[in-house]
Amino acid sequence: MSRGLKGGLALMLALAASPAWSAACHSVSAEPQALSQTEVDGLVKTTATVARQLNQTKATIAVVDRVGNVLAVWRTGDAFDVRIRSGLVASTAFGGFGLENAVLPSAVGGDALAAIAKAVTGAYLSSSGNAFSTRTASFIVQKNFIPTIRNFPSGPLFGVQFSQLPCGDLVQKGDSLGIGPRRSPLGLSADPGGFPLYKNGRVVGGIGVVVDGSDYALDLNPINTDYDVEEVIAQAGSKAYAAPTCIRADHITAGGFNLRYSDADKRLPKAPAIQSFAGAYIAVTGYLPTAAARAGQAYGTASSGYQLQASGDFASRSGMLLVDSGGANRYAPRASLAPANASGGLSAGEVTTLLQQALGVANQARAQIRRALNSPAEVTISVIDRDGNVLGLVRTPDAPVFGTDVSLQKARTVAFFSRTDAATRLQALGQSAYASNAVAFFGSGALSDGVAFSDRAIGNIARPNFPDGIAGRPPGPLSKPEGTWSPFNDGLQLDLVAGKVLDALVATGINSCTTTAAGIDNGIQIFPGAVPIYRGSTLIGAIGISGDGVDQDDMIASLGLQRAFLALGGRFGTDPGHAPPAIRSDRLAVPGPGTLRYVQCPQSPFISSQAQNVCNF
Repeated sequence: MSRGLKGGLALMLALAASPAWSAACHSVSAEPQALSQTEVDGLVKTTATVARQLNQTKATIAVVDRVGNVLAVWRTGDAFDVRIRSGLVASTAFGGFGLENAVLPSAVGGDALAAIAKAVTGAYLSSSGNAFSTRTASFIVQKNFIPTIRNFPSGPLFGVQFSQLPCGDLVQKGDSLGIGPRRSPLGLSADPGGFPLYKNGRVVGGIGVVVDGSDYALDLNPINTDYDVEEVIAQAGSKAYAAPTCIRADHITAGGFNLRYSDADKRLPKAPAIQSFAGAYIAVTGYLPTAAARAGQAYGTASSGYQLQASGDFASRSGMLLVDSGGANRYAPRASLAPANASGGLSAGEVTTLLQQALGVANQARAQIRRALNSPAEVTISVIDRDGNVLGLVRTPDAPVFGTDVSLQKARTVAFFSRTDAATRLQALGQSAYASNAVAFFGSGALSDGVAFSDRAIGNIARPNFPDGIAGRPPGPLSKPEGTWSPFNDGLQLDLVAGKVLDALVATGINSCTTTAAGIDNGIQIFPGAVPIYRGSTLIGAIGISGDGVDQDDMIASLGLQRAFLALGGRFGTDPGHAPPAIRSDRLAVPGPGTLRYVQCPQSPFISSQAQNVCNF
């Protein structure tokens, strides 16, 4: 029996022995929660004391609120460089392998930027129904799920690391305390040492720790148990704000396996009383204006940028809006710009119906990644026009914050690749090699023949093996091949944005991640949850969903679109709906075994219904 298979069976047996958890596993305050300045100060100094206790004389600690405002950054010693390195690429020089071996220099606060990215990840991936750490992120973004086990498909959130990018147009920038979601310097982190923070059952932020001499990396072998000092410091220091045990990732399944949360549970030192020691608060250019701690924003209030709609189109479906500090909807439904409504584009009323129907599906859907069991899915829904302009955005109340940006990435991705000029646009973006790869893979006319691509289909061809996960198979046309692929060098997704990501680490005036306008200003996303919108056979936009299991995201997008089509009259060529089956990407011939998928809905998808096969249309 192979070492990988032995490890996989050991993990399965351990999971089978895990205790069952009750449906009502923890209480959640009815009131919005936030960290006070005093609480932030105590949290930071407790964590710094743990670092001192463990003889880490150069450690950097960052704390953010739930919407990504940086509340404090503390250094126990001098600034230090941080190197990005996965351990999967043989080269030790930066260049030619994405972000592999890039150095975040101390001169620009590289250690602080890495710690902020970890803290944002803990806050953004979590909710009152699930608590995910950066170790969880590591588990779900690799080329196999479970990592190290050959011939398993890729992680369910493969590619999510390149979201919340500092150059994106949706995320907020600058160092003033304000509305979210805020940008992350490096996207989402898969490097252990980042955790969510909770008060009274609600996420109030995240903490991230980096120490000198440790790469910004990921856990390549999650089957074993590591000693990671950054993880130990972060978890021990934030114990007073720990996630409720029953919603931690290690009590949530994906693909039949429990996720990972921490390897430090049995290695935590007792947090000593706060002591006097070397170290100080620091300011961070573009993120934190003063060398001090500050209070966080309470998610769910206008000052956080997220607020329930009290009355209006989405109130009856518990719709939450992205608002300005005065409570005005930043993404109220509007008519399409390209094509204009008069030329066949979406009207404001059609956008409203699309959002309402998708919300309705989410409210019925059985969540995958939440506790209590049989909770409804919590997601963000984005609708765009053909050129990627945001036409409307709405959320459910407790959806993880990461899904705000990701839902828009997904929608823009499928609109971009379903265009008849997608290949030309890739060439204009300096990515002609990927356009050529697509021709070699699909045949002449690829990415210019008007095929309707879902984000599941794009994901199928953006993996280092096709079919996904099968060792020894060649890469999909949008991916790097095995040997050069890594989560920091994954192919087109990163190549489109890498330069701007580095430029925008501290700069605040960059509002597009691509070199030229292409309708994908916040980058693309390569896991399921979006479908294009057509009027008859004409592409007019897309709908994207993010926040729960990928099959749930797929169902909410596809079934939400179908229900909207029927609610608007169900007239092909008149009302917005799905692409005609004949032009969908699952009809494409592909080399070798396997096919592309269009959408995949979960089994027994609804809380109060026995309906099955709800996406057969």
